[in-house]
Amino acid sequence: MRGSVEVFYRMPWFAIWIVLSVSATADDFPSEGFRVKVSQPRFAVSWLDDRSIYQAGDAATVRIKLLDNSFNGNLSTVKLYFSVSVCWQKGNSSYISAVFLYVGEDSSFYNISFTPIRVGEFSLIVVEDFSGVSDSSLHFRVIAGHIYPSACLPSWNNVAEEVVTGMKAFLLVFAKDAFGNNISSMEVPSKDYFILSATYQNGSLAENFNLLSCTWNELGYFGIEFIPTIAGSLLLHICGDNQTLNGSPLPFLVKPGILNISNSIARWKYEINSLQIFSKLEIFIYQKDQFGNSVPGFYPFDARVVQKETGLSVPVADLSFEVVAYGVQLLSFAVSEPGEFALTIFKTKLNESISNAPYPFSVFVGYCHGLNSFANGSGLIKSVAGRVSYFTVFLKDAYWNPSPVEAEKLYVQIFSRNGSFVVGPIIFPLRSINGTSHGPFTGFRESMGNTEFAVGMASKKLRTFIGRSTIQASEFRVTYIPEKSGDYEILLFCGNIPLNNGSSYFMKASSGIVDISKSRVVNFQSKVKKLEQLEVFVQLVDSYWNFVSSLEAYLNLHFQEKNNSHFMRTDFLENKDGLYVGYYTPRDLGNYNICISFAEKFLDPCPIEFHVYESKYFPEAKNDSISVWEEESVIFDVLSNDYALEGQLSVVEFSKPHHGSLLQYGRMFRYTPFKGYFGNDSFTYTISDVNNNVDLGTAFISVLCKPPQFSSLPLHLNVTEDVMSPQFGGFPGFEIMYSDSEENISLAINAKFGSVYLAPTHIDISEPMGGMLSFGRGGRKGKDLVLTGRIGIINDALQLIQYLSNENFYGEDIISLYATNINGVQDSHVPVMVKPINDPPIIRVPKLIILGNDASDGFQIFDKQRDAFEFSVVDTDIFHYPGNRSHLKVMFSVELNDGLLSTTLPVHLIKTIELKTKSSNQWQPLQTYVTIANHFIMKGKGVRFKGTIADSNNAMQRLFYQGAGLDAMLTITINDLGNYGCSSSCTDMVSFPLSAEATVKLIKRRPLSSTMAFLLGSAIFCEIAMLFLLGGSLLFFICKCMNALQKERKISSSITKAICREESYDSENEKFSASTSLSFARMHFRERSRQGIRSDESQESELPLSYQAIGDYVQYNPSCIEMQRLRQHGND
Repeated sequence: MRGSVEVFYRMPWFAIWIVLSVSATADDFPSEGFRVKVSQPRFAVSWLDDRSIYQAGDAATVRIKLLDNSFNGNLSTVKLYFSVSVCWQKGNSSYISAVFLYVGEDSSFYNISFTPIRVGEFSLIVVEDFSGVSDSSLHFRVIAGHIYPSACLPSWNNVAEEVVTGMKAFLLVFAKDAFGNNISSMEVPSKDYFILSATYQNGSLAENFNLLSCTWNELGYFGIEFIPTIAGSLLLHICGDNQTLNGSPLPFLVKPGILNISNSIARWKYEINSLQIFSKLEIFIYQKDQFGNSVPGFYPFDARVVQKETGLSVPVADLSFEVVAYGVQLLSFAVSEPGEFALTIFKTKLNESISNAPYPFSVFVGYCHGLNSFANGSGLIKSVAGRVSYFTVFLKDAYWNPSPVEAEKLYVQIFSRNGSFVVGPIIFPLRSINGTSHGPFTGFRESMGNTEFAVGMASKKLRTFIGRSTIQASEFRVTYIPEKSGDYEILLFCGNIPLNNGSSYFMKASSGIVDISKSRVVNFQSKVKKLEQLEVFVQLVDSYWNFVSSLEAYLNLHFQEKNNSHFMRTDFLENKDGLYVGYYTPRDLGNYNICISFAEKFLDPCPIEFHVYESKYFPEAKNDSISVWEEESVIFDVLSNDYALEGQLSVVEFSKPHHGSLLQYGRMFRYTPFKGYFGNDSFTYTISDVNNNVDLGTAFISVLCKPPQFSSLPLHLNVTEDVMSPQFGGFPGFEIMYSDSEENISLAINAKFGSVYLAPTHIDISEPMGGMLSFGRGGRKGKDLVLTGRIGIINDALQLIQYLSNENFYGEDIISLYATNINGVQDSHVPVMVKPINDPPIIRVPKLIILGNDASDGFQIFDKQRDAFEFSVVDTDIFHYPGNRSHLKVMFSVELNDGLLSTTLPVHLIKTIELKTKSSNQWQPLQTYVTIANHFIMKGKGVRFKGTIADSNNAMQRLFYQGAGLDAMLTITINDLGNYGCSSSCTDMVSFPLSAEATVKLIKRRPLSSTMAFLLGSAIFCEIAMLFLLGGSLLFFICKCMNALQKERKISSSITKAICREESYDSENEKFSASTSLSFARMHFRERSRQGIRSDESQESELPLSYQAIGDYVQYNPSCIEMQRLRQHGND
């Protein structure tokens, strides 16, 4: 394996030294700073008030004093621009914000103010941008600011996020200031600072917690202890100083405790404890822990039934327990004898019974059938709030006979669909057991208005009975008066037997008539703009505060002005929930009164006084658009684009953004996004002018995702010339950070004197969620390796980076990386040292040289003006020496197989020259020589010397050949003597020597020129083509003649056969031919003469072929017909 690779790592905390900040815009610099360029100014820097410790969010100021002798005492004509950098990040960054340069009262002082926002100890570098002069003598320390609840991060102390009721729960709060700095200790807040509450998943409140303790722990977290008592899957809401903590609410699961018998309760099914004989008693057991939470599972209970009259236990044969819901068991058994009983549910081992035991119940004799019994009446379908509605219940047994029961055994449940309202029914028996019929409302109407009505009414569990509740009847009139409009359900029971097969009747209660005293105008403005459409809202309700709808036609808007042309108005429109809106537009300024009427009756308040002003009288809050880089901070004035008549505005209220902190400094706001957040955020604010007029504005904030940052890069790379490095895998140490793991980014990688590749791998470098790596070539020259994909796949691909230098390049190179997202570009550079290898020298000569005219000193082998080919030697190892020139020596030789060579050489090569004479094949040192102008001429069969590449090429350019033969072979040899390359200290490098050899044939006679050779070849080609063309034509005509002869032979044979058949015709055919009259021919010619007389030849030729003219007669000729048929067949 040739070459080696060395990689030096750069740790992540040193990444700041290679990361370059995003380019600033021209708005970040004052324009006057670009007018004059100052060379080498001298200045001194210091902190204002010698303060070097700041709290995050404080204002820090650096004073820059210019030294007079830098500008010969004339400071007024000098314009400078100073900037500051922290951690090599210039200007606003994640360390400092609100950087502002200004000149003090004394022109020799410049001030730079900024706000430190990141906790730590830092060095501040002050730079004069034009000259590049810097000062890094300032250091400062930043401590965390005050706690900012919205930035604090709550978390559970345990990973499971589960707790049992009654057990302590531990919550950790990672305290932070408004800039996201960690607060590890401070004065312990009071227990009232943090408020904890739990809600169910649907948002309803579950519990407010009392905090047991609030302390700091050893890890710098703020710990809170509390005890949850409500079980379920809950959401924990954490608030501090009336602000919701970041990440709140936290989901957590509270498990119920152990079963507590005394806390468990029982409820009758249908809430009815009157049971019809031979029916089934059903009661639900709700298993509870000590806090009243449902405890799931099956727990065995015991039950005892006692008859009240005797006090004796009643045996129960079919007692059954069954789990029917979470934490609920159903106890059931059949009742077989009437009477009053008591049910006790207990645990024998614990000697405990459930709460509220015993549970009394009664069993009556009745035969109601749930399917056969029914109800009828309009009150089952609809009603009106405040009005009496009714329906009739008919009790039937299994045989459709009336089944009378006591009135108190009829249960009527009327409740709203949402369960918030219950309506008490009034039950009146219509047909008693002895058949007496009371008629509709009989007795009820008679008792109205007398004292007997109160005496005859009984009330039990929201039920009111007319007369005694023990009267038995099979038909009942049920009346009710709903107070709230809405949807209701009606359930009917005969004891514990549900009627209508247990299905509800659905009833809708509508609103009553409008109550003028309770209806009113609910929303209006006392100060309005001229020519602006205004709204006035009216709410119509009945006497029970139910919203009344669809009455907009009865609403009218009245202006207490004689001239109503001052206003434009529209009809009222219904909005929702009995709310109506009307529109009017004032046309003139002034004070006005209006009233709203319903059915010609005015609603309160009346009149409504309002004042009409010009629109400029009111302030106007215009929305703001702010952008900030992630993990940085921005300060802005929300009132800068807002309007007030007198110019005096103030912010009286503002909301909190959801994804960042917001601090107010008068009319200025500072927004800092939470760590790791990017995207859109917003908050609203209310402005007020001197007249207390207000308006609402919104600030829209765009948190921009920074371009990808290089978190780790190699310090430098060592590779080898012309070798793919590394040979296996890629360079380690490359890594990029980027916040958005789902967005595609682009990374372009290039090398100045080489190329960058991805190593082949069998590893799948695609993300599981559809993220794929796209790579290709790009850039101006198409050499850049461009990777596109998500951050995870880009980092995987960076581990496969390989480098290959340009051919024969060695020395210093640099790999440049450009990471791009939609918001900008981040670049970084890694130096590469390419180690050289010894390459063999190259001889660039043709295989054949035609010598020119003979001269006095022989034939010149190479002439620049005559020859277009190259005739030189090259050593690629010298290309990257300073100036592409080196002093490396090579051994160069030229030799002829026949004849003599002569060349002119400089005198500094005399000691290294060797010759081959015509009479010897051995190399011999030079014995005698004559120099002319520091040069001498060498002549012999071969010449060899040690010199530079330039010396070798000079010798080749001056070679002459002398010989009697027509041609000769010239051999050129060069050996680099093992010298190659230049190290970083420019010392020569030596390895095993490499050589090259080339042979050139020298010819005195000029061969045929290329033009003549081309013309001769073209002529030969044309002759051959003509021969092929003539031969083809001859062959074509021969074939054509043979085909014609064959056809003629076939026709002759057919004619002969036809004549033979003609001779065998019978005598009748001959008579027919002889008797053919000449009149036929004359008639034929007469008819033709009408068209024009023709010559005799044409007339004869136009006779049909089947006839033959013989004198004045025409003879039938069958042989001609046969011949014509054969010819036609032959043509086909």
